[in-house]
Amino acid sequence: MRLLLAFLRRDLQIMTAYRLNALLLLTGGLSTLTLFYFLARTVGESPVVRGHYGADYFSFALVGLATASLLRALQTGFGGAVRAAQNDGSLEPLLGAPLSTVHVVTLMGAWPVANALLRAVGLLGFGALLFGARLNLHPVSFILTLFLSTLTFGALGLLSAAFVLVFKRGDPFTYALDALSYLFAGVLYPTDVLPPLLRTMGRLLPATHALHGLRQSALRGAGPQELLPTWVTLLVFCLVLWPLATWALSAARRHVEQAGTLPHS
Repeated sequence: MRLLLAFLRRDLQIMTAYRLNALLLLTGGLSTLTLFYFLARTVGESPVVRGHYGADYFSFALVGLATASLLRALQTGFGGAVRAAQNDGSLEPLLGAPLSTVHVVTLMGAWPVANALLRAVGLLGFGALLFGARLNLHPVSFILTLFLSTLTFGALGLLSAAFVLVFKRGDPFTYALDALSYLFAGVLYPTDVLPPLLRTMGRLLPATHALHGLRQSALRGAGPQELLPTWVTLLVFCLVLWPLATWALSAARRHVEQAGTLPHS
């Protein structure tokens, strides 16, 4: 816990040293909410959204945007932290600590994850308070779905970090997965409007299940019994992805140490 707090404190100090960043994030979030507020007024009532989630389109899109921003940050945050450490020369001493590679990289990505969670909660809060989004949130269901979604995409983020550790550039598979999630997982429109084949493809994406569970718990107030199948699916993703991420990071570290490219940026 002390290590986690130390990493969070370090990255918070770095962020607050550039105060304009906070202002840009705030104005960017408000601009996005304003854009989708008026888009929702243009779209009007959606029978599909109302029938499945009991909500208007703006509330539906708000949860989708907040979730997508969080999941994307989880996918890219660990790799971004590794790349930053490669560039400033701190990666080699950090990996020299008596900790596993997964432990070190997880600590390095702690602030991007925390920051993404705060931004997602901020989007939901501002959307409800300033733009009238109607949230009927079931706290237990929402928190547990959020936890399992974060675990799943954290593992994907660690896989991306393994790629960055070896190739010292952004992971193209992460961006491909992000694009597929926007197309087929139902970020901005229900998956019910997709053709059957694309809907089936969407079910293979963890984002589809994360979005479904978070929307059900945030918009309809769905309880644990209704969300149990979604939680089981997310847990299966976790059980597959975490061992794979652990192995990939260990293999990536062995590779760069044997090749002598660890200190190179």
